[in-house]
Amino acid sequence: MRSWKTIVLIILFISIAGCAINNRTFGTRNTAFDDGQKLIAQGQFENGLAKLEQARREEPQNKEIQTVSIRLHEEVIGKLQLDAESLRLSGDLERAEQGFQRILNLYPFNERAKEGIEQIALERRHIASVDVARALLARNDVLGAETMVRAILQENPQQSHARQLIAQINANLSRPEVTDLVLESAFKKSVSMEFKDADLRSVFEIMSRTAGINFVFDKDIRQDGKISIFVRDNTIEDILKLILTTNQLAYKVLNSNSLLIYPNTPAKLKDYQELVVRSFQIAHTDVKQMVAMVRGIVKAKDIYVNEQLNLFIMRDTLEAIRLTERLVSLNDYAEPEVMLEVLILDITRTNSFLLGPNFPQSLQFSWAGAAAAAPAPALISQFGFEGLSSFGMTRQAKIDFLQNFSTGDILANPRIRVNNREKAKIHVGTKEPFFTANVQAGVSAVVTSTPTFIDLGVKLDVEPRIGLNDDVTLKVTLEVSSLLSTIQSPQGATAPRVGTRNAETLLTIKDGETQIIAGLLDNRERKDMKGLAGLLNIPGLDRLTSNQDIQRTKNEVVLLITPRIIRNLARPSNLENEYHFGTASEAGKLPIAIKKTAAQSLAIAPAGSGSGSAAARGLNPFAAAREESDIPNPFANVAATTPTLTLQAPTTVGLDKEFSVNVRLVGAKPMVNSELHLNYEASVLEALDGGDKSGTRTIKLGRDQTTGLATQIRFKVIAANPSVTEINIQNVTAEDLETGEFVDVALPGTATINIK
Repeated sequence: MRSWKTIVLIILFISIAGCAINNRTFGTRNTAFDDGQKLIAQGQFENGLAKLEQARREEPQNKEIQTVSIRLHEEVIGKLQLDAESLRLSGDLERAEQGFQRILNLYPFNERAKEGIEQIALERRHIASVDVARALLARNDVLGAETMVRAILQENPQQSHARQLIAQINANLSRPEVTDLVLESAFKKSVSMEFKDADLRSVFEIMSRTAGINFVFDKDIRQDGKISIFVRDNTIEDILKLILTTNQLAYKVLNSNSLLIYPNTPAKLKDYQELVVRSFQIAHTDVKQMVAMVRGIVKAKDIYVNEQLNLFIMRDTLEAIRLTERLVSLNDYAEPEVMLEVLILDITRTNSFLLGPNFPQSLQFSWAGAAAAAPAPALISQFGFEGLSSFGMTRQAKIDFLQNFSTGDILANPRIRVNNREKAKIHVGTKEPFFTANVQAGVSAVVTSTPTFIDLGVKLDVEPRIGLNDDVTLKVTLEVSSLLSTIQSPQGATAPRVGTRNAETLLTIKDGETQIIAGLLDNRERKDMKGLAGLLNIPGLDRLTSNQDIQRTKNEVVLLITPRIIRNLARPSNLENEYHFGTASEAGKLPIAIKKTAAQSLAIAPAGSGSGSAAARGLNPFAAAREESDIPNPFANVAATTPTLTLQAPTTVGLDKEFSVNVRLVGAKPMVNSELHLNYEASVLEALDGGDKSGTRTIKLGRDQTTGLATQIRFKVIAANPSVTEINIQNVTAEDLETGEFVDVALPGTATINIK
C-alpha cells in the first residue's frame, strides 16, 4: 500500500515539473526583458527602454522580445508626445520643451518632436510680438498694434494671446479693416470750413496753408470748379474725404504731408492706385471655397490658386487685401473634434435545471411463433402466451436534480476620436464564415465552396455634431446580433439564422455628460417534460412523476457613451462678425463721416444774382459766406473780438475706461500763441500722453505750434470706486507775435465728470 502512494507522488511531481518546464519552454527567461517592462510600468521610460534594448541584443532571434519591445517603444513615444502637446496647448512652454527634448534624447530623428520644438519657438516669438503690440496699444497706437496682431493671426489663427488682444483692439477701433492716411498730426486738427461757390483750387490752397499739407493735382482736374461746403468743428481729414467724394476725386499719399489728387475714374485708378500682392496659406478650409468667397465679396482683381499647397495669391489694393485677411481669419478654422468614450457591456446569464424521476418508458418483447419458439417459461405458458420468445423491461429508475448556472460578461471600453459630422464605427464581436456551394457542370461534377463573412456581436455607429455652446448632438445606431442556428441546403451550402436587436436615436448632451442606452433584453425560457403517459396529465402527479428539463437564458446589452470636446470653433465677437466693407465700387474704402454740427451752421443763405450780391460787389466768396450767414469764418483774415478757450469733456465715464478732453482756442488772430495749464486729479485720472503723473499739463496753442489752435489729451480712469472729479484750465498767457503785445483770453468753466 505504501509503495502505491510513493508511485502516485512521484508521478504527480513529474507532471508538475513537466508543466513548469513546458511553461519555461514557451516563455522567456530574459531578466533584462522582465526588468524593462517593470520599469516602463513604473514610469522610468529611459531605463526601461534601455533594458529592452539590452534584451533585444541578447536574444535577437526571440520573436516575443522583439515584438513586445517595438510595441512598448511606440507606447512610450506616444505617451510622451501626448503629454508634451498637452503642456504646449496649456501654455506651459518650458515643460513642453523639456518633454519634446526628452523624446529627442530617445529618438534623435523623431519628426513630431522636432516640429513640437519649432512650434514652441514660434509660440514664444508670437507672445513677444503680442507684448510689443500691447505696448503700442497702451501708447494709443491702435493701428500699429492691430497690424502686428493681424500678422500673428495669419501665421497661427488659434494663438490665444493674439486673439485676446485683437478683441480688445476691435473694441477701440472704429475702422479696423482699413489703413489710415498716415499723415502728420496737423491733418487731425478740427476746423470750420464755410465756402459758398468757391473755386476748388482756392479751397485746397487754404487747407494747405492751414494744415501745412501739400497737394499735387493731376492735369485732368478742373481746378476752377465751384464748391460749397459749410462744416464746423471737424477734422481736415474728414472734410477732405467729403470734398473728394462729392467731386469724384481720389487721393494718393506721397509722403507724410503730401497728397496727390486725381479724378476717380477707372483709367486714373489704374495709373495711380497702388496694388499689393499677398499670398494666403489656407490651413483647414478648402482653398477653392475660400477663393469663391473672396471673388464674390471682395471682387478681387486677380487671384491665382495653388491647390497642391492649398494657398491662393491675390493682387489688389491694400484695402482689399486687409479685408481679405479679415475674411480668411474668420473662416479658416480647424474642424471641431470630439473624443467619444464608449463602454459596452454584454451581460449573459444561463440557468438550466434537470429535475424529477426518470422511470422506464418502454417494454420490449419478441414473438417467434409456436413451432420455432423455444419453450416459454412456465409462468408465461400458464397464461397462454405460447411462442413468446423474450420479454424485457428496464429495471433501472433514476432521479435527476441537476442545475447548471453560467455567466458571461463582455466588457469593451473603446475610445475613438472623430471630426465633426464624420461617422465613427465600432465593432465588438466576431466575423463568422458561411460557405456557398458552387457546382460546376461536366463529366464529373466539381463542387467548390466560397466563404462569406458576416459581422456578429455589437456594432455601434456614432455621428457627432458639435455646437458652439459645447453641446454635442449624437446620431447613434446600435445593433446587437448573434448566431441562432445554421441552415444547410441539400447541396451542402450553409446559411446563418441571425438574431438581431437594433436601436437608433438622436440625442443632444453636454460636453463630458454620460448617456446610458440600456434595455436591449433577450430573455428566453425553454421547458421540456417527459414522464409516464397518462400520469403526466394528472394535476399533482405531473411534477412527481415527470422529468423536467428547463433552460433559461437572459442577455442584455448596456451602452454608456461620453463625448469630450477636444477642439471647438471659437465664437467670434460682434465686432468681428460685422464691420465696414466700403462701397460697391471699392472694397475697403474709408467711410465718410463728419461730427455732429449745429443746424444753423449748415444753413446756406441764397446767393443773390443782382447788384447786391457778393459777386457783383466784387467781394471774396469766403467773406460773402460769412456776411450772409453771420457765422465767423476761421479762414478769414479779420480780427476777432476776444479769444476764448473751450474745454470739452464727457459728463459721465465708466470705471477703468478711457476718454478724450479737447482744448481749443477760438477767435484768436492768426499770429497769436498761448500757453495754459490744465489741472486734473492724479489719484482719479491718468494722462495717457506719456508725461508725468503730477496732475498738471502745460499746453501750447497757436498757428506755429504743431498742435495748432486745438489739442486733445487722452485720460484713463484709475479710481477704484465711483466718484466725481474735475478738470480745469488756469494761468493762461497769450501773445501776439506780430505786435509783441499780450492778449487777454477768456477762460472756460470747470468740467465735471461723474465716474460710475
